[in-house]
Amino acid sequence: MSDIIHVTENILEKTMPVYDQFAAIYQRGPYLQFSKSLAESILPEYLEELGIKPQKWLDIACGEGSLAVRMAERGYHMTGIDQSPQMIDLAMGRAAIADVEVEFRVEDMRSLPFEGAFDLVTCFFDSLNYMLTVRDLQDAFTGAYRALRTGGFYIFDMNTIYGLAVDWMRQETYIQNETDDFLELHQQSFDYENLIASMHVTVFKKEGEHWTRFDETHRERGYAIADIQFLLNEAGFEIAGMYGSLNKRSPVQTTSSRVWFAARKPE
Repeated sequence: MSDIIHVTENILEKTMPVYDQFAAIYQRGPYLQFSKSLAESILPEYLEELGIKPQKWLDIACGEGSLAVRMAERGYHMTGIDQSPQMIDLAMGRAAIADVEVEFRVEDMRSLPFEGAFDLVTCFFDSLNYMLTVRDLQDAFTGAYRALRTGGFYIFDMNTIYGLAVDWMRQETYIQNETDDFLELHQQSFDYENLIASMHVTVFKKEGEHWTRFDETHRERGYAIADIQFLLNEAGFEIAGMYGSLNKRSPVQTTSSRVWFAARKPE
């Protein structure tokens, strides 16, 4: 591709925006299927099982707003926050098209401004793995706890160490998405000392007569499940459920790629 005219690189650090350039092409990939399956059946069924009917719901790391908008269409009062202004712009556009009211804000999950405002807080699609230090994860849990009313629930998922170190590495380089005018490549590696997986995304996009390119590196840290439990308890939560699959309510196994938690703020 000799006519590539633009190259940028954004290496993710804990103080930098996530999905800075990637937000623009996020909706072209398979990523939205995750929130679609959650919104259509998995999450409503689990909320019913827990016996909760949240009046006010905060979705942290809401991305382009697909989950928040779908739940708003079901009648929930939704607020969505994300660190990426680009993602929030997409989310606002999605809500406008769906003709639903959702409050979208640019916020950092480590320093949430809310105090006892929500009945339910969620954070999905391994967004918490972007917390690269224990302090970051602790701050995220504390912020979620503070945002909840007493008796409220915090539901989230995280990639396990096994998921990042083994499942992610089964295919270190692959094509994620390809069309006549678009190509998305992923290259992955794992730092065993720091338990951090790196996913380097390279995107080629045809614009008129030329191709443009951008690169981003996304880093996710794996945490021992016992450490996640400890930090939740330190934040004040009671753990109400822990699963290897939220859909099947199956227990966590040593080979589980993902872990799901439901934590409750005590009365």
